[in-house]
Amino acid sequence: MHVTPPPPHVTRPVVEPVWWQVFGPGFAALIGLFMLTVVYRFDGVSALQIALGLSGQSVLMIVLVPYLVAAALTVPVGLLLGARFPTAVTIPATGFLFLGVLLAAFTPGSGLLLIGRALSGLGTGAAAGAAAALIQKLRRRRGLVAGVAAALGVLALLLAPVIGQLISEALGFRVIHLAAIPFLLVALIVSTVLGLVKLTAAKRQVLPHGVPYPPAGFTGGEHESTLELGR
Repeated sequence: MHVTPPPPHVTRPVVEPVWWQVFGPGFAALIGLFMLTVVYRFDGVSALQIALGLSGQSVLMIVLVPYLVAAALTVPVGLLLGARFPTAVTIPATGFLFLGVLLAAFTPGSGLLLIGRALSGLGTGAAAGAAAALIQKLRRRRGLVAGVAAALGVLALLLAPVIGQLISEALGFRVIHLAAIPFLLVALIVSTVLGLVKLTAAKRQVLPHGVPYPPAGFTGGEHESTLELGR
């Protein structure tokens, strides 16, 4: 009696992140950082503060603090899950940013504005944490990608008040938030496409060339087979 040897055990290889995966969460995080400071201006009272009749302390407690606190809560989530599930983290993060921007754009008062800023902070923190986790796991070009990401983040924080002031003086502060929506849609599309590309590449590596498939009629376990030769 000849027992057919079992097929080799096939395991899914560990797929290391690649530098272009940072585009998805990185782009979303840049938009979030831009929205963090876009409501301010360097040389006076912002248009948002004037339009809603907010004091300086109210702006701090309604506009800035909820954003930073919410971001601090979701950064650990992005750091823990971002390298392994970048798309699953980035898409909800972009969704939170989208909802937060919409609420801030159409807010009639401080209450809805606070909720919108908190939602935007949740999305920004998760996206930034996912981008940082991916960069940390990179084996190649880690320093270059980290430097570019940090420079773009600082640039977004610094340019946002200038751009926001120019737009708000001409069209109002609500337009600033509405203008972010197309960019968020692009970030959502980019994250989805990159996730599909990475998933396809991973599936191609599951069964390498040269690994035999189980023979026809093989139903046995690790040490047995129902096939008997010679019958």
